[in-house]
Amino acid sequence: MKRVRKGVVLCREDLHVFEVDPSLMTRVPQDVTDPEQTRIVRNRWEYLDWMHRHFAHKTVLLSEVTDAPVHGPGHGH
Repeated sequence: MKRVRKGVVLCREDLHVFEVDPSLMTRVPQDVTDPEQTRIVRNRWEYLDWMHRHFAHKTVLLSEVTDAPVHGPGHGH
């Protein structure tokens, strides 16, 4: 787990999963297993792909408008 900024950590670099710092969630801890997290993230991408196919006239990738690395649907996320 890598701290990105105050209150935010990168917990799964392979899936680009950012979370609230677990040390801030002591009242209601959230324990999510790696398989559950992988399923959730993949389902998010599937949902975004569906939304783009049905409602977007064009999909603009972040890498097209910035120098950010290419990630996301169709780019090995």
